[in-house]
Amino acid sequence: MNNKPHILVIPSWYPEYPGHYVGSFFREQAIGLHKSNAKVGLIFPDLKSLRSLKKIRLLPGYRNYIDDGVITYKILWSNWFIKMKFLQIFIFTKLGMYLFDKYVSENGMPDLIHSQSIFNSGFLAKKIHKKYKIPYVLTEHNSGFYYHNQGFKKYYNSVRSIINSSAKCFAVSRSYAKYLDKELKCIKKWDVHHNLVADSFLKTDLLALDNQIFKFICISRLDKIKNIDLIIKSFKKFNSKVQNSELKIIGVGGELNYLKNLRNDLDLKNQVKFLGKIDRQDLTSIINNSHAFLYGSNFETFGVIFIESMALGKPIISTNCKSIEEIINDDIGIISPNNINDFYKSMLYVFNNYKKYNHQNIRNFCKKNFSESKLSNDLIKHFNLIIKNDQK
Repeated sequence: MNNKPHILVIPSWYPEYPGHYVGSFFREQAIGLHKSNAKVGLIFPDLKSLRSLKKIRLLPGYRNYIDDGVITYKILWSNWFIKMKFLQIFIFTKLGMYLFDKYVSENGMPDLIHSQSIFNSGFLAKKIHKKYKIPYVLTEHNSGFYYHNQGFKKYYNSVRSIINSSAKCFAVSRSYAKYLDKELKCIKKWDVHHNLVADSFLKTDLLALDNQIFKFICISRLDKIKNIDLIIKSFKKFNSKVQNSELKIIGVGGELNYLKNLRNDLDLKNQVKFLGKIDRQDLTSIINNSHAFLYGSNFETFGVIFIESMALGKPIISTNCKSIEEIINDDIGIISPNNINDFYKSMLYVFNNYKKYNHQNIRNFCKKNFSESKLSNDLIKHFNLIIKNDQK
């Protein structure tokens, strides 16, 4: 093995462009590995939703480019198989093998494959491993194993085979690792490797805000399981007490109309703003111009948005979504019971004690535990050990 390991990343979803939020943590982790002295490639069969007519492709389209040091190979096609998961897996794997062979012919054989989420990347990683004997590592992010809302259970035998054939498998939080061990009952146990926060968040100057208008920010998919209505109802109570306050909600999803109607029914049209999709370049500024971050979900495999807010020095108020216990402490925020009255009281406490929260200390804690350099170097150490053992 050379001093510079050759890592091929296979994400299960991925941003369309550098500022796109979908799968941004996959891209940022790949870039982090490159910065940590690894040769990093990435292959991704990008099956687009049929919801946008502008993005429909009758035939697959291929492209490759260098993205901030990461050698990136993609095939773009429409997801004609949205209701047939077995066909999605088959097509993802088929197109992925084409990309792999093309990548290898131009860049050489990788030392190790890093599969980001079993569906669908893990199926492709195992196929490559079976054919070329390259070790692969799994990192699981997908909450579908917890919510059972993506049809994973019928594939559990294949999933167990993928896990047991891996060189190592990581979950992005201790709580999720424990859950996956219990849910999947594999021979191989799940270890933990947290997601990282991109350097761009840690390098942004922190803003000193006045308290003329106290600003909350919530960033989430607008799905029922995210409990955005809890946040809006709690904010109503807070705003009745602290009238110079506002709540901005970033995200899209099926609950948007319901949540807008709820806001209007609560007479909060001027105080609660729905901002929709926001590019990551703008996201940094919006968080930086807020006083505190709010989250209401019952469960998160990790929650990258927590550490992005912490990187900008913001205190956090969240329901106990399991992984939050591994991310914040009392100096950073409050883990609130999942009810309106307690969540409101937590908001009021942060407002009344805002000077207690040292924004630079919050950032320093985030940098120490979740920075790009720390977590990328930790991952490289794992990879090097696996590669060394594989080459004996």
